[in-house]
Amino acid sequence: MKGLTFLLLASVSAMGQAPGKAKVIAFDRADAEHCSVATIEGRPMLQTVYAGTSVAVGLPASTANGDFRVFVVVRQTGPGKAQVNPGEFSALYSDPAHTRFLTYDKAAEVARRATGTETQQDGVMAASSQQDPGMQGTVPTPGPMDDKDRQARLQRMTNEDPDAPAREQEEALEDKQGNSSPGTTVTPDELYLRRVTLRRGNFAEGFVYFRRPKGSKLNVGSRDLLFEIDIPVNGVVFRFS
Repeated sequence: MKGLTFLLLASVSAMGQAPGKAKVIAFDRADAEHCSVATIEGRPMLQTVYAGTSVAVGLPASTANGDFRVFVVVRQTGPGKAQVNPGEFSALYSDPAHTRFLTYDKAAEVARRATGTETQQDGVMAASSQQDPGMQGTVPTPGPMDDKDRQARLQRMTNEDPDAPAREQEEALEDKQGNSSPGTTVTPDELYLRRVTLRRGNFAEGFVYFRRPKGSKLNVGSRDLLFEIDIPVNGVVFRFS
């Protein structure tokens, strides 16, 4: 079976029951009534609608740490509620053993890192102001080569990996957290999909990260794919494979 990248062009799957009796709704492009390839916020995404709930996943992108980042959108279009819990999501890797990758709380990780960075910067600024009173309140500006470095890196990545532009776009969105002006900063809760209860007409979206099992020696390459992604919502598993 081909990876999720090729599913954006063609896919064949089936609907069935998981061993644990959870209903599984597998993406099937031939089922035009419930499944489609949609463009959401400029991203090509596989979308399945079932029982008043819509789930869409974007193209998985591997990270430098060997994880996978996937943009997920969940909408509640019908009556009732949709319980969204990214902690229950999982994915299978494209290795022969189909190693299972579980989600981890990227938002919490980023928040901890941001707090640590702010504390460190406060300490540096305090030390600088003691040495030079005239520097109080001055914030260092990025070097003039930052943009050129990013462009050069993108060109290099594009030559080596056709999926690099999409990956760069995703990374740029995450960079907004540290680079947005005051009052417009994208918070972790806004950037990453979080646990939430959706009512009719509501939706939730954000990045979900899948991490290799602890101790795994898998070497995830920049062009590697996920074999399958499971998104459980209200006891129904929306499967994209």
